[in-house]
Amino acid sequence: MSHLFQEKSDSLRMVLLLASFLLFSGTTALAQDDSIPTASPLSLAAGAEADTVRSNVWLTEALMAEIVSSTAKVLPAPPAAIQLIQERTTIEDDLYMDAVVRILGGLGYDIYLSDEDPARQAAVDCLYSYYVHGVELKYPEVGRTLGLWRQWIDRQMMVTVQVNVTMANSGRLLLSDRVQRRFSDRVPDDDFDFVDSDLYEFTTAETSESGWKGRMEEIVVLATLAGLVAVYFANTGD
Repeated sequence: MSHLFQEKSDSLRMVLLLASFLLFSGTTALAQDDSIPTASPLSLAAGAEADTVRSNVWLTEALMAEIVSSTAKVLPAPPAAIQLIQERTTIEDDLYMDAVVRILGGLGYDIYLSDEDPARQAAVDCLYSYYVHGVELKYPEVGRTLGLWRQWIDRQMMVTVQVNVTMANSGRLLLSDRVQRRFSDRVPDDDFDFVDSDLYEFTTAETSESGWKGRMEEIVVLATLAGLVAVYFANTGD
């Protein structure tokens, strides 16, 4: 009788130890991923508090606004007249143009588009040309409790824009640079449906566990737990 009780205790101890190990592994991964660089909310465009969950659409526009603000430093003082030259016609470039008009207009610049009739357009001081190289969104890590319940998703976004600024009269080059802005954070699983957006192709992405490797890891964890539970109840039933 004592021997049977000892076997049951050993089985229960083994289940608890393995469950604790899986939980500890998930906690360790969380601690390691806390080193991911995160842009300060105050460095992004205004309009959201520090604890506000930001959608991918909002984040794209905010990073573009940061690029516009940084490149505006080479412009002559307002109210200089700036002509915008959009090198390509893409959704990304249209969004960037919106950011340029909003930021430069807010600073007091006179803005002209490249397709306006030159005969009716006043003389401009600068030419601001641009095209968006890319908007890259990734969900590189997913955190789960005991390998089962998804708790958080790491998010990384990068916007890259080529910007050229020249003086209209002399052609003097003020800026020619490929400017990047990045942002990384961790999104709670409850907020993921709000963050991820299929409004644009570049505002949605697959999580890192969407592939076969992630599926296999889930199956292995489930099978291991199921096997341990079966062993425990088999021993307790004897």
